[in-house]
Amino acid sequence: MLRWIIRALVFVVIIVATLVVLNFAELLVAVEPDDTASMANTIPACDGRVLAEGLTDRIVDPSPQQVVAVHAAETDDGDIVPDRDATDRTLVLRVAAGPGDVIVARKGTVYVNEVEFDKITTAPFGPISVPNEQYFLLGDNRSAAIDSRTFGPVLGNTIFARVFAVYWPLRDITFRLGQSSGAPPGKIDCD
Repeated sequence: MLRWIIRALVFVVIIVATLVVLNFAELLVAVEPDDTASMANTIPACDGRVLAEGLTDRIVDPSPQQVVAVHAAETDDGDIVPDRDATDRTLVLRVAAGPGDVIVARKGTVYVNEVEFDKITTAPFGPISVPNEQYFLLGDNRSAAIDSRTFGPVLGNTIFARVFAVYWPLRDITFRLGQSSGAPPGKIDCD
């Protein structure tokens, strides 16, 4: 019996140590986005938390439709500015367009290189040509999201992880982060 307890404790210590190292190196990150309303209904609006991994983005560039985590700072004026060295805020958004793409929204639909991106109703913007090494990020809740329509395309190095699961609240656990369609939920009050 004692031998079994020791083995179990060693196993738990190894797992915890591995998770700590992965978290420290931003290879596996539990993220509590500062503005979950931007990704409602994909991520629960008021208390949603996600798991992200930071290894893939060091090897492969982000691709459209992926949900990513971005470091950002908040200015004295309250503006949000993506910044790889910032620790003020963490944004979770969807990659809409990459380097060299042209993105535009017209008649309620987003187009990337004249191809429909999704079926989420979106107010008109653009066209915007995405510069080299930058990405245009959109929230799924387009009527209330703080995203590239606000702060412009972001440098690839501000993206520190790819979101692969929602883990909180427990009733909303999912590995499916596909977009919904139609009208976004709009402004959400979490108080």
